[in-house]
Order: sequence, then structure tokens, then C-alpha cells
Amino acid sequence: MALIEFKMKLILLGESAVGKTSLIKAFVDKVFSTDYRPTIGANIFIKRVEVGDNRATLTIWDIAGQERWQLMRTAYYRGSNIIFLVADCTRKESFQQLENFWIPDVREQIGIEIPIYLLANKIDLEREVSGDGVKEWAEKIGANHVFETSAKTGVGVNQAFEQTLKDVLSKV
Repeated sequence: MALIEFKMKLILLGESAVGKTSLIKAFVDKVFSTDYRPTIGANIFIKRVEVGDNRATLTIWDIAGQERWQLMRTAYYRGSNIIFLVADCTRKESFQQLENFWIPDVREQIGIEIPIYLLANKIDLEREVSGDGVKEWAEKIGANHVFETSAKTGVGVNQAFEQTLKDVLSKV
């Protein structure tokens, strides 16, 4: 049986410094950098992934979290198939911003039907939001699934991307 090819656009959203770029680099390049540089506008990464009898070319958009990019950000949303909302387990306010800003923004710009996954990042550090707290936030924002990740150690990173692709591809 021949592989079926899919093209998917995944966007990562969340406050500045929650680890969006680090998560992508951990998945795409298997690296972690301690050198923090805020994303300007958006960065785009491409990764081909085989999932069962399917192959997906995943275009991953790393969208800046700073407010000054808000006007451009909505243009980056167009054509998205999957959204990763990323929060930092060491900063409760990053979860609050998902509920107060990011979810309303996504719903207004994209709509209800797009799958949203919560990535609770930086689980390798001292946490301000526990595992149970992460689940509560996932329910509050209506996430389809939640993954606890550490871009630094790689824990949960591949699982988040690969399981999400399996979920989405099983519905096409």
C-alpha cells in the first residue's frame, strides 16, 4: 500500500518566552539552545513525518508572542489545521493569557472547528502549575488534548507532535 501524502499547517501560540521556538527545534532538529532570542513576527519550520500509512509534510509556524505583532499575527493564522497553545509551567500567568487572550483571538480569527492542543512546557523546572492544574486549564480553554513537555530534556515533545498528527489524520 502506498503512503498517502498530507500537508498540514500547525501554529504555535502563547506568551513570549514560554518555549515555542525551543519545542519546535527539539522536534525538528533534536536540539536545545540556552540562547534566548524572541521571535520577530514568525519563523517557519518544515518536517516530514510518517504516521502509520500516511506521510505528512508539517509546516510549523512559530508565531511571536509579543503584543506588537498582533496585527500581523492574524494573517499567519490563515490555513492552519492544528493549533498548539503553549504555556510555561513555571508561570501561572502564561496559562491565564491562554484563556484571556489567545483562545478568544483564535476563535475570532479561525473559528471553533480547529483542533487545539495545550502544551504545558518547562516541566523540568520548579512548577507553579501542577499536573492537575494543567488539566484544569485544558478544560477551561477547551483543548482537545494536553501534553506536558520539556523542550530542554525532550520529554513529551515527539509524543505531542506525533500523537496530534495521528489524531488529526485519523479524522480525514
